[in-house]
Amino acid sequence: MVSASSFLLLLVAVIILIVVPSISEIRLINIQVNEERERLEKLYIKGQIRKQVQSNFENIKEDAKFLENIILKESHELEYITAVENAAEKNGISITMSTGEAKIKPEQDFSELEFTFSTTGDWEDILRWIGDIESLPYYTNISEISVTAREEGKETKLRTANALIKAKTYWLKP
Repeated sequence: MVSASSFLLLLVAVIILIVVPSISEIRLINIQVNEERERLEKLYIKGQIRKQVQSNFENIKEDAKFLENIILKESHELEYITAVENAAEKNGISITMSTGEAKIKPEQDFSELEFTFSTTGDWEDILRWIGDIESLPYYTNISEISVTAREEGKETKLRTANALIKAKTYWLKP
């Protein structure tokens, strides 16, 4: 009985002195491992996002070069107006144009300038002129087109059209 009691007492002492502190230490290590795993997962996700952002930036950088080429620089309005008038002359239509106020926002690197084109000529010629404007190396955003057409002369059947076209152009600030 004494040896059984001393064995039991020794077993309890081993459990209290060795097993319980070991279990506590294992729990603490487990918590630290989980915290480190979560931290590493966050870093991995940040790394993946960074790679994606860098990839997107490379793609956008190519587009930015394209945009720099199609947006005119401010004070080069004469180039644009000359190109529009040359396209009108090439297509045999008459054109008058007016500009609106330049819309400048401080947070943007470009400004918007609205144009109103009033054209008179054959309908097909006006359509060709619009196609020429769209194929210019400058970006023109046509927002509205109003057309009136009439037929002149019974034998010649000339169709004359008047078109009022509102468009926006974009200009890079110096």
